[in-house]
Amino acid sequence: MKKFFALAALAAAIVMLATGCSPKVAGNIDKEQIPEVHPQYAVIYFYRTGNYVKTPYDVHLNNEVVYRSKNKTKAAVKVYTAGDYEIWGKTESKESLKLKVELGKEYYVKTFVHFGVAIWRPSIELRSTEEGKAEYDSIQ
Repeated sequence: MKKFFALAALAAAIVMLATGCSPKVAGNIDKEQIPEVHPQYAVIYFYRTGNYVKTPYDVHLNNEVVYRSKNKTKAAVKVYTAGDYEIWGKTESKESLKLKVELGKEYYVKTFVHFGVAIWRPSIELRSTEEGKAEYDSIQ
């Protein structure tokens, strides 16, 4: 029976690696702990500025939840594997963004909501480094 569970776990791990479903990430790190030069990983900064709409939603990097989008929140996520990623969120509909991640680079992803049919829909936008950094740093 132990062999069965070990083989099942190994098979699941192989499938996840083969499909790219599980990137190696470290979530919710302090921006102050990120060195100026970081060639071993990329950093994706997720943030949401505040407004009157409070509808929260989970933001995924491929199939892993890495950030909860709520008003006046932010998170930094280290990504240790370069490649193509899908950043997405879903309420009544799914919104996604394709991102080609290169190690040593930084990406700023702004999340917010816009009006939908029954509830607010997620919006996800890649911002320029200058604009994204200014908006990210303005959130206390």
